[in-house]
Amino acid sequence: MPRPDSALGQLAQALRAARQAKGLTQEQAGEVMDVSSSTVQRAEAGRRAPEKYVVDSYVRRLGLNSDQAEQMWVEASRPAGRQRRTLTPAPAVHLVQHRHDFSDALRRVREESSDQPPSMAAMEERAEAAFRRNKDRFAPLSRSAANRIYNRRQLPSSIRQLCSYLHACHVPERQFRDWIAAYHRVKAKEHEEAVAKKRAAKEAREQWSGWAGRSRAEAVLRAAGLDPVERPPRSPGAPWSARCSRCGQVSRVRLTRVVQERAGCPLCGQDIGHVRDRRPIAVAQERPGRFDCSAC
Repeated sequence: MPRPDSALGQLAQALRAARQAKGLTQEQAGEVMDVSSSTVQRAEAGRRAPEKYVVDSYVRRLGLNSDQAEQMWVEASRPAGRQRRTLTPAPAVHLVQHRHDFSDALRRVREESSDQPPSMAAMEERAEAAFRRNKDRFAPLSRSAANRIYNRRQLPSSIRQLCSYLHACHVPERQFRDWIAAYHRVKAKEHEEAVAKKRAAKEAREQWSGWAGRSRAEAVLRAAGLDPVERPPRSPGAPWSARCSRCGQVSRVRLTRVVQERAGCPLCGQDIGHVRDRRPIAVAQERPGRFDCSAC
């Protein structure tokens, strides 16, 4: 138990007095304030400063003096001798464009919520209370989800979950609009990148179609005296590891360069003059192609 004359002791005593003045048990007070009875019990025990929203609930629902409560909570939340915390570097929310910036901003907003950031359990409880009040604006936020968001392993799954996370971090609702706009920017950027990646994959498939598949590309490389040592790359213009049949060394070559410049091993300078200059044809045609060996 804290000393009665300490900041924690005075705050705990004021909370108990406000509840008792209403003639309520701790369980009844929890129902009135829309928090659990264990939250009320911890707040009045005074072992550590309660979350700010708990004190605010005593003010709104049990008639605790607002100015007095604010002053006592600030004093109780200021541990003696504690060094200044290092905050996560993050851009202002209106400058956020990318996923990693948004994750940093969400991490920092919890760090800035008070001298003692809310626990994951407290965030879950506060979000649940907000969800019960307004299910159109908020969504449930489990402590595991809050932990993943805080540790930058995921973004909120929806606008409603984002609002719940912000509410759990004591962000005023008037600031939600900036966060929601940032969320939309990040999602739009991710969609744009996904479309570009899909387009690049399609273009790579189209590039390979001219070679009648990757097996044809391997045959062309072998005809140039280069034996592939890995699977074909995403496109004919991408680097490909191959071993020279003459010097035995492994190098990175590009199929397009082998075709256009009749290049062989870049290490020993082997050319492919023994290879005929004909246009590539499909393997299914079973006729000589551009790089079929003349000796065969």
